[in-house]
Amino acid sequence: MSMRKKERAIEDKAQVEELLLRCEVIQLGLWDGEQPYVVAVNFGYKDGAIYFHSAPDGRKVECVQKNGMVSFVAIAEHAIVRADKACGFTTHFKSVSGFGRAALLTDPAEKAKGLDAIMAHYDGPVGEYDEKVLGRTAVVRIAVESMVGKINPTPGKDS
Repeated sequence: MSMRKKERAIEDKAQVEELLLRCEVIQLGLWDGEQPYVVAVNFGYKDGAIYFHSAPDGRKVECVQKNGMVSFVAIAEHAIVRADKACGFTTHFKSVSGFGRAALLTDPAEKAKGLDAIMAHYDGPVGEYDEKVLGRTAVVRIAVESMVGKINPTPGKDS
């Protein structure tokens, strides 16, 4: 993944994963074969994969089934810096973006593993899931192919 301002890149995998785990929402870029579709979802991250859940039908699931290509971005921190001059604004931020392949999980044990990752991300309870809930919940696993952190730190603060 190339970045114009390379000094802002965080490429160390452990640091990027740590940053991703600080994010609360992830924006997914999906493709249905005709149009791009961007949607914000709650997520979990475990063992190199991003998990999200959905209703079993709808545009997200259709995109995953038609074409599993996914791009994503998640913002851990941001602060807009205003200015008196036009185009003098800037934003200090820490974010993660990347690409991967999404697949709809069908095995109940794999779906439960994905839900555990999501619930753990938000410090929620994990464990046994009602079979009816598993049956009516779509769980998607995104195998992350590449991701990078990006930072434009606030001057004087830790990066």
